[in-house]
Amino acid sequence: MGQVKIKERLIGAGQPAYIIAEMSGNHAGSLERAKEIIRAAKESGADCVKIQTYTPDTITIDCDNAYFHIDNGTWKGENLYQLYGKAYTPWEWQKELKEEADRVGIDFFSAPFDKTAVDFLEGIGMEFYKIASFELVDIPLLRYTAEKGKPMILSTGMSSLSEIEEAVETIRSTGNPNLILLRCASAYPAITDEMNLAAMVDMGERFGVPVGLSDHSMGSLAAVTAVAMGASVIEKHFCLGREIENPDSSFSMEPEEFAAMVRDIRQAEKAMGSVRYGASEQEKENVIFRKSVFVVNDIEQGEAFTEENIRVIRPGYGLHSREYDNVLGKKSLVDLKRGTPLSAEAVEHYLEFVPAEPEHASLLYTWANEAETRQQSFSTAAIPWKVHEDWYFSSLNRADRKLYLGRHMDQFVGMFRLDFLSDTEAEISYSIDKEVRNRGYGRELIREGERLTAAQFPKVEVLYAKVKPENEASCRIFEELGYEKEETDTYIRYRKGMTP
Repeated sequence: MGQVKIKERLIGAGQPAYIIAEMSGNHAGSLERAKEIIRAAKESGADCVKIQTYTPDTITIDCDNAYFHIDNGTWKGENLYQLYGKAYTPWEWQKELKEEADRVGIDFFSAPFDKTAVDFLEGIGMEFYKIASFELVDIPLLRYTAEKGKPMILSTGMSSLSEIEEAVETIRSTGNPNLILLRCASAYPAITDEMNLAAMVDMGERFGVPVGLSDHSMGSLAAVTAVAMGASVIEKHFCLGREIENPDSSFSMEPEEFAAMVRDIRQAEKAMGSVRYGASEQEKENVIFRKSVFVVNDIEQGEAFTEENIRVIRPGYGLHSREYDNVLGKKSLVDLKRGTPLSAEAVEHYLEFVPAEPEHASLLYTWANEAETRQQSFSTAAIPWKVHEDWYFSSLNRADRKLYLGRHMDQFVGMFRLDFLSDTEAEISYSIDKEVRNRGYGRELIREGERLTAAQFPKVEVLYAKVKPENEASCRIFEELGYEKEETDTYIRYRKGMTP
């Protein structure tokens, strides 16, 4: 679904719901009460106040035959002309009401019911429009309003799919793409059973526009549910008190009720959140109570790990449970006491180093061009294959450079590189396959690299590493492994003396 901009506010997917307080006839004939409704709507958390622009003569005719009588529902026994005479908002108020809304900082718009209303609203600077459900079939009105090029919100109560399609096509044929569709049950009050909010979702998918709910039901259940289902707009009738009798009061919300609805909607939006996996902020402190590999009987240096001396138990300070089978049968490099979390540094041959061979060229090329690797490298541009190929095969033949692949459980997890600066000094670097990051392999590559250097190149007395300051993960690893830190203008240099 797309987005529509109303004034400075984006309406649509990924944005908070735009909440409209519908004044309708709740002013009960008082300009001051209408202004008070605007102020109360602002205080109750509404984003916008909506009025209606018609007179009895612009919406119907003064006729008392059977066609113009209402026989059922909230307004049973009323004559249309007389009903609209009670409910309409005098046009001479509307500019003043818009100014009041501007003063208190709340959006303000109206639903025109004929062309003269559109012309009037244009004259007072209306910035967007609502078309009521009953007017969805007024094709000339839709076209005339759309031609103004301003955003339009269209209610779809009672409408068949073909009627909605015709209305949408009419609006779009004018070149106006700024349309929002509202699901609406045009009964007063509406019952929850007839909300059919699934149709709201379907409209958004069919027409590619933001959708919402024009809600005439009592309470806020439908509105909150609609937001949870993807509604970008909620419209609800608003009054100062239902005891102030007028044609809309019986199904309107009072300020306290409206404010509670707004709070519930904002909480629902927070609960929906975004697509994200892993521990939430609230869960992070409990992650440590998941299971990991622990020593459950004392283990001596050189003793093998067995099902009797290590187990997967709570808490989560030790190796991941996936490592359990791999550790079994290997020897411990240190003495371990019962209740100690098992760490990689205690496990013999946790990582095995394999010298890089010609057939590994494409694997290291993939690792080198991975997005995060490039970001943390001193040259962030993607590496062309030819450049990599020349570098790689040259490296295999250089006496002053050694490349190794770190293997864990028959899977290559990263690369360790050793560049000799002199007979006694070398610079190290490493990279990790993105598929196995955050498993501690970086630390083990460096640790195993240190062991390999000590065993195969005993003349090397000092190891160096250069890291970009923003590469926090690598900085943390080197510091935890006892490397001394020296900052320069462009990078951090780490230094560690090799223990004889």
